[in-house]
Amino acid sequence: MDTSVEAALCVRRFDGSIMKFIEYGLGLYYHDAAAAVQPNSNENVIDYSFVSTGTNNKAKLPRREMEGADKARALYRKIGRPSQQQFEQILAKNLIRNCPVTVDDAKRALLIYGPNVAALKGKTIKGPSQHVPTFNPVQVPGFILQHHSDVTLCMDILYVRGHPFFHTISRKVQFRTVAPVLNRNKATLLREIKPALAMYKSRGFNISDLHADMEFECIQNDVLPSRLNVTAANDHVGEVERSIWTMKERARTTIHGLPFKRLPKVMIQALVYRAAKGLYHFPATMLVSRMTMQLMIPPFLSLISMILGLVD
Repeated sequence: MDTSVEAALCVRRFDGSIMKFIEYGLGLYYHDAAAAVQPNSNENVIDYSFVSTGTNNKAKLPRREMEGADKARALYRKIGRPSQQQFEQILAKNLIRNCPVTVDDAKRALLIYGPNVAALKGKTIKGPSQHVPTFNPVQVPGFILQHHSDVTLCMDILYVRGHPFFHTISRKVQFRTVAPVLNRNKATLLREIKPALAMYKSRGFNISDLHADMEFECIQNDVLPSRLNVTAANDHVGEVERSIWTMKERARTTIHGLPFKRLPKVMIQALVYRAAKGLYHFPATMLVSRMTMQLMIPPFLSLISMILGLVD
């Protein structure tokens, strides 16, 4: 559609022909099937779409019922255009004294005129609103907090297609966090590490020490009382390096499964988030997470059985 050329909708069909829908005076677009057929063409138009108007619907009803429908539509506008169901309940319960409009009049008004245009424009939304369920966090098993409350956190900066991300992984628990960063300045590193420390603290864990390369030495005094251990020059922390390799492998497999040759920045960020989220969907099969998995296996198998219809 190009209104600078013509106020019409041009639809290109698979056979190369164009269907033109011209704007009518009331704002409705229509396609003239008879005008679309060429004078010397043998094409026969056999498919039509008919639109019922209010005038045609009124002709089907007696005058008294038509007047009652007009009164119902006028009353509907005066009381603020409620829903059709609520409007009929108001009339059925006689909430308006000496009201000449009945429920049948309201139904006939809907039959003749259809839904009120102003109500449709004011109440229609793009899609149904999604209800956010109440978050009920799962309690951390007591034996884990008793024997493994002190956690060592390893951190580093990873790059995906030139975009930096702040990444952490904890020993024993093997939980990962990732966040995009603009640079590797001291203020940026502190801003990203504080939410990670607060997350562990909120679940009852204590970050006793941090492990990182020399790039993080600038925040050594700012993360106290957690002790920061910095590696030697040209050296890296083994746990976080292996985690970075794993996340990059997940990201590459997802990229190769997409039909796109180029990815925008926001899509790359979502790709890294998805890789990290997929890695902590299930507990790691090592260290303390193995005990957590043993606790989760019975309810997890019951959930799978319910999904597959094996149990009620």
